[in-house]
Amino acid sequence: MHFSVPIHLTVALLASGINANLDACPVRSGGKALYVQSNEQQNYVISIPIGSDGKLYGGIATLTNGMGSDIIDGTTNAPAESDALSSQSSVFVIDDLVFAVNAGSNTLSMFKIDTSDPSKISMVGESAAIPGEFPVTVTASTKRKTACVGYTGAKAGVSCAKFTEHGLQQMKAVLDFELNQTTPPVGPTNTVAQVFFAASDTRLVTTVKGDPTTNNTGFISVLAFQDSDSSMFQSHDVRSSLPGTAVLFGGVEIPHTSELFITDASFGATALNLNTVTDRVSLKNKIVIENQQATCWATYSRARGSVFVTDAALDRLIEIKADGSKILSTLNLTNGDPGLTELKAVGRFVYALSPGNGTIEASITVVDAFEGRQIQHFELEKLGAGQRSQGLAIY
Repeated sequence: MHFSVPIHLTVALLASGINANLDACPVRSGGKALYVQSNEQQNYVISIPIGSDGKLYGGIATLTNGMGSDIIDGTTNAPAESDALSSQSSVFVIDDLVFAVNAGSNTLSMFKIDTSDPSKISMVGESAAIPGEFPVTVTASTKRKTACVGYTGAKAGVSCAKFTEHGLQQMKAVLDFELNQTTPPVGPTNTVAQVFFAASDTRLVTTVKGDPTTNNTGFISVLAFQDSDSSMFQSHDVRSSLPGTAVLFGGVEIPHTSELFITDASFGATALNLNTVTDRVSLKNKIVIENQQATCWATYSRARGSVFVTDAALDRLIEIKADGSKILSTLNLTNGDPGLTELKAVGRFVYALSPGNGTIEASITVVDAFEGRQIQHFELEKLGAGQRSQGLAIY
């Protein structure tokens, strides 16, 4: 996803806060395995073991029995060269389950993790057909036994299904979005970015990107369940368009609060309040990131109590205070990646995907967030992942 010409920075670490709390470092690693999808014509989930040192070792590719795809880049009218789905959470892990969307075949696949060897996953049941086109993001709740998928093609919206130990049940549409898109969609603007559960799994949140060129600010959809135990949703969602935003993208809920942290590719990121009485979302803080190009993905670090974000066109990690009040640190990497997409923070480590650009290989950068340094640059080509690779989830 590019909003201007990519810039590769090779500046040394600016340590304005990233070395803090060194005396209170958590355990070395909270992760056992990492999962990305190849998103190729024949789609795979790639499972990579995480060692006790936080580094990645080996890896296995498992078929999803579905097809990947890519959006059409609106600036070139050709398939996107990287950030092929322009979304967050095309792969999602909860408990011992992995979910992965198949954008090219309009299906969702569900896998069971072998807890004795988490790099081994096996499909549960059959892939579920989605009543929409071009699925790009998935979330799930074990409390509700429900998985939800956001799709952004000619038929855009969100559908959900119950899941059991035998697999996914029938997907049913819960939201429709009138985006006037095509399949594949033309983006990265004016597309669905992410679905996730919030407020103790009582709300389903969907971010839909606007388009600054058409004065469309996009919106955040909040859809409530009917009650505390039901898997049925209310008949209507509440949509909030926030003044001063344009391309709201990926985000997270800040634990134990009613706050959401959502990136905006046009300027940086936002801290938002979710009112669980009205389901309206309001702006709390706006974080303008200097020299940013396309800040699109975010992850919350429990170990540091902060949020890390990446930029599709810059090889750097930025750490922001969870309430969005200030930038804590900037880590400019020098590994040659053209930019970073999806990321996850587990324990003291941050894992960030770079799909590369066809010339530079796809890779995952592993950073020790407490020491403020890269500890590994793990290449994915040998596992079948290239510039269409998407998603990143950790068990």
